[in-house]
Amino acid sequence: MRFLIAGLLMATTLPALADGQATMESGTAENHATLNVSWSGDNLRMDFPGQAQAGFLLLKDGTGYMVSEMQGQTVIMEMAKLKAMAEGMAGDAGADPAIANQQASEVTSLEATGETETVAGLEGDVYQLAWVDKAGNAHTDELVLSDNPQVRELSAGFDAYQQSVTGEPDAIAVALAERELGLLRFGDRFRLTSLSTESPAPERFTLPEDAQTFEDMMRSALTQ
Repeated sequence: MRFLIAGLLMATTLPALADGQATMESGTAENHATLNVSWSGDNLRMDFPGQAQAGFLLLKDGTGYMVSEMQGQTVIMEMAKLKAMAEGMAGDAGADPAIANQQASEVTSLEATGETETVAGLEGDVYQLAWVDKAGNAHTDELVLSDNPQVRELSAGFDAYQQSVTGEPDAIAVALAERELGLLRFGDRFRLTSLSTESPAPERFTLPEDAQTFEDMMRSALTQ
């Protein structure tokens, strides 16, 4: 699942989003993940079907959340706070290399191959991407990109979520934004499998009322 999320968060930006729903997949039969995405305006939700413990990710009013079940209790975690807490606990050890090598710090090149590929019924152009991650490792990947407005909307939502967590743009997101393109496929990290203009129900973007915050759960555990 880590590769699916990391690939999706490398996206492009738009000034505003409309409404839509999509399904994405990554990996092989042995290591397969599915993601259902819905968005409306500036709100975005990501669900993991068949993985109840994974909960869902939500972007609401510019804040990124993870909502999951822990010990029978629904818990809401603000991702930026969770990231800061993890970095504080890491101390001199620095960032988790498993995360750092999935985040882009620099795009070395992004070149069209002249080939096309159809993904989820949409024709896109095939590109070769060379990039460097935040751990300093070099990567090359094959992308399928499209200027389809809804594909760009979807990519914009992922970038907005990523920035709500890290507070900074991803280098690949910047490169795609300059070209006004969105992602249909990112190597074998993820690929779009369906795309719809259907508006999701508004309640999908509501945080559960009976949930604890992660901070409340930690305070309760420390006082026991």
